[in-house]
Amino acid sequence: MPHSSGGGSHGGGSHHSSGGSHRSSGRSGGGSRIRTSTVYFPGARRFLYYKNGQANYVYSDTDLSKPPSKLRFVFLIFYIPFIFAVIMMLSQAFQVPSKLSVDYDPTIVIEDNIGAVSDESALREAMKDFYNETGITPALITDSNSAWKGKYSSLENYAYDLYVNRFYDEKHWLIVFTTAQGEDGFKDWYWEGMQGDDTDGIISSSIAKKFTNDIQTRLLRNDGDVGKSVEEGFEALTPTIMDARFDGETLVFAIFILVFICIHAFFMVFFRPNANKYKGAKEVPLDIAPAQTVNNTVTYKQASCTYCGGTYTVGSCNACPHCGAPIKPEEYTVFKNDGKSASTNTVTNNPYNKNYGKNNNNSNNPYNNGYGNANNGYNNGYENVNNNNGNNMM
Repeated sequence: MPHSSGGGSHGGGSHHSSGGSHRSSGRSGGGSRIRTSTVYFPGARRFLYYKNGQANYVYSDTDLSKPPSKLRFVFLIFYIPFIFAVIMMLSQAFQVPSKLSVDYDPTIVIEDNIGAVSDESALREAMKDFYNETGITPALITDSNSAWKGKYSSLENYAYDLYVNRFYDEKHWLIVFTTAQGEDGFKDWYWEGMQGDDTDGIISSSIAKKFTNDIQTRLLRNDGDVGKSVEEGFEALTPTIMDARFDGETLVFAIFILVFICIHAFFMVFFRPNANKYKGAKEVPLDIAPAQTVNNTVTYKQASCTYCGGTYTVGSCNACPHCGAPIKPEEYTVFKNDGKSASTNTVTNNPYNKNYGKNNNNSNNPYNNGYGNANNGYNNGYENVNNNNGNNMM
């Protein structure tokens, strides 16, 4: 549909079009963040990770032991329309205009209803030169202010109606000029340009702005002689209208949108600080090791590997998380989940104890491979007494 290319008036100055291509930008809500804390919160699970050889614990409602889902990359589809929009804007910023095909009625229209055109033949010649260069047919219609005042909210709406009722294509450039002379001799004139959508590749927003300012200046200088002003305007515009052009405003806007897309995609899809911080984390029970509460902070018993010197938490593993060496069995006290009171049970992380964490082992089990049982006739355990089979290791 046709849209304004700009216009002006005797007393109000010129105005530029806000029509044509409408730009828009999208906004999307951020994704949900992973909740982590150094203290327990309802619904949290506990994870163990190592940093600089030290064991660290963190509580989270998300499984930190799993890498980020690759399905998040599907979200990149959201940016495809914006990327195409940026490409289109960049192509508009650097372009060489192409002459429009003449598949419509190119008859030049000069309809002077108020005698405002002093030299119609010179004006028609300037319009014809513009048409031959661009394939766009210019037209001029003049009338009194009463043709639209009181009937339309603006001259722009009146010019739009004139365009769609006179021309059935999108390749015209219509200029509407209206005036009325007051009792004091003041000429209260207005004008408006209306261009078809097919002309946008040639009459860009910057070209339309330049032409609007030029016509406004000439109308003021020629005392409202619209014929002479439009003639001189086309004579000045035609020689350069088809030159290769660079639209800095469009380029800056395209770069802004591209930077915004990259930043938005980085934080929505690629920015995963927790994934690196908690890399290698594994879930551990909430009551894994001996602990005591001091100022609401739970501390856990730690030991050092005899092979590599790396630190680990007692009860969290059967092998060193750093070098994989077997860990010396140690007894520890399991505290309750509230972190305040302790159980009297003792367990060991002995990987050979099949009664791990259990009390009241049956000492008369002839096939027991348990830890610390007595009177075992066939006991292969560790530190057992009264071993009748003679295989006591200690």
